[in-house]
Amino acid sequence: MNIPEEFGKYLLLKKLTEDPLGETFRAGRMGKEDIDQVVLLRVLNGKGMDGEKLWQKVAGRAAVQQALRSPNIGSGTDLGKVRSYPYAAYDYISGKSLAILLAQAAKQMSPIPTDHALLIAERIALALAAAYETRVQDERIQHGFVVPHLVMVSNEGETRLLGFEIAPGLRALAADGWNAPELRPYLAPETFDGSPLAKSDDVWSLGAILFELLTGESLPAPTAEGYAARIDNATLPNEGTPLPPAIVGLLKKSLVPRDQRIGDAATWHKTLSKLMIDGQYSPTTFNLAFFMHNLFRDEIERESQEIQAEKKLELPKAAMAPPAAAMAAAGAAGVAAAGARAGDMRESTGVRDITLSGTRPAAASVPASKTPLYAGIAVAALLAAGAGAWFVYGRSHPAAPASAPLVAPAATPPAGATPAPTPAGLSQEALNAQIQQMIAAKGQEMEAKMKAQYDDRIKQLQQQLQDTKKRDETQTSAPKQERQAPAPAPVQEPPAAETRAAAKSPDPAAPAPSNATPAPPVEKAAATPLPPAPATTQAAVPAPAPARAQIQYGDLVAPGTAAGITSPKMTSRLDPRYPSQAQRMNKSAQVDIKVLVDEKGRVLDAQRVGPQAGFGFDEAALEAAKRATFQPASTRDGVRVKMWTTIRVSFQPHS
Repeated sequence: MNIPEEFGKYLLLKKLTEDPLGETFRAGRMGKEDIDQVVLLRVLNGKGMDGEKLWQKVAGRAAVQQALRSPNIGSGTDLGKVRSYPYAAYDYISGKSLAILLAQAAKQMSPIPTDHALLIAERIALALAAAYETRVQDERIQHGFVVPHLVMVSNEGETRLLGFEIAPGLRALAADGWNAPELRPYLAPETFDGSPLAKSDDVWSLGAILFELLTGESLPAPTAEGYAARIDNATLPNEGTPLPPAIVGLLKKSLVPRDQRIGDAATWHKTLSKLMIDGQYSPTTFNLAFFMHNLFRDEIERESQEIQAEKKLELPKAAMAPPAAAMAAAGAAGVAAAGARAGDMRESTGVRDITLSGTRPAAASVPASKTPLYAGIAVAALLAAGAGAWFVYGRSHPAAPASAPLVAPAATPPAGATPAPTPAGLSQEALNAQIQQMIAAKGQEMEAKMKAQYDDRIKQLQQQLQDTKKRDETQTSAPKQERQAPAPAPVQEPPAAETRAAAKSPDPAAPAPSNATPAPPVEKAAATPLPPAPATTQAAVPAPAPARAQIQYGDLVAPGTAAGITSPKMTSRLDPRYPSQAQRMNKSAQVDIKVLVDEKGRVLDAQRVGPQAGFGFDEAALEAAKRATFQPASTRDGVRVKMWTTIRVSFQPHS
């Protein structure tokens, strides 16, 4: 799809994913003058999906979006259809779908830790339980189509379930033979035989998702014996150990026929919560967010830059038109075209040259009077460049001069066909090209600004490093040069004649030693010149050290690079969670963790150093280190800075 494009009342800013359900976009809802709201737009145009049949099932379910309000449920803002494509819009979530998270973890060979897996599954179950307590027209809200593609994990570690309003339609398509093999493992067998939705159907989905979160493997095709043997033989990839017995029991009660399954998501949630408490698991959204940033660091940074650039985009205003004289020449045809376009935006019924999963409409099906949203921006740019007259006096105006037109004439329509009105000015392709150029220019401008900021910061750090090296060299060489040290250097600012004379050596004619180290300049803040030292002691006076004020609050300082800087000191008690499997096997370990402590004593990053301990010790040590608090590193002047330090986390089995 060419981005940005209009999709009904939305401007598609960026395509985020494409999966069996369709395409997901970051989109802006267009208002009168600007973008009213940025949303996560789910366009249901998956392969083989019957959009009209789906819409018949979900057309009246906008009330479900309005009724559901829970921290673990995506906040729905709109449910509609553009041409044959149903869509659902939600408050924008900066994050990834669970399907993308699972794929990225497998790609980077970074299995999802057990704590994170339990937390995600617990939040999905909590969302289902909260929805079931909500009624719309005296009916409790159920889902019935819980798949990882409808679960969002935010960059802040929050989990939100989407799709309550569209799930009945998706379930109906699956029962009618819609083939989506990627989704099949997560859906209860009853989904495909047309059975009415039951509360326990979502329990199957919870079990299937938890199994994949823990093992990194999706459920295989079922066998006559069921999944009991597969669950018994499953292992935790992080630790190489079997699944804990309590988790095995929960999975076996989830992935079984309906009459043997846990009855509903609320009961499943209570069972999992008790399991987490009894197993001494300590999942937190902070740790899950840390894991997300490790997996998607580059994409998170790029998304932030893109959103900042998108905030600068402007919608064409009604006043954004040619001058009065040119408008008169435009004629009634241009006014009618603008009115038709405005009506399309208000009614959300038009799609402008949009390609959704390879289903591009024929050229004849696109109304010729519509123009892309950003045509106004391109027009404004042309007018600013002095090309307004050319834009207005296109080939379609009878008043245009007889000179060769800049815009090529449209192709001759077939005999008997009514030719569509030709829009004045540039062709659609030319406008799209200019739009893309303008967007690229905006991106380059932002990139240049950020690069300049980084360059400035690098220069500051390099200067600090040079000053530190000079000071260390001065301190090292001073004892060896006591008898030949030069006199203190004068103040480095334009002094008066008498000040310069006072700052000179008592014996100006005495030549300076050829191998003496020149004294570093004194900062301008030292306005009073240094008095001359007595002749008998002048040689022993060390050169003045550079000012330490160059180290700023919050700077990252390496240990040992500057004298007088104290390293971080831990103020909290390390209380690591002893891996249950290791404890049963009477295993012990010591894990060294390198932590980045900020100027407020908080741990910003943690990395294991040294050999891997295994048995879950490494993950437990990292989590314990991230919970620790410190007295931050500081200079001798009390300026607090960031610094890396290493701590050792010990695990000893209880006697």
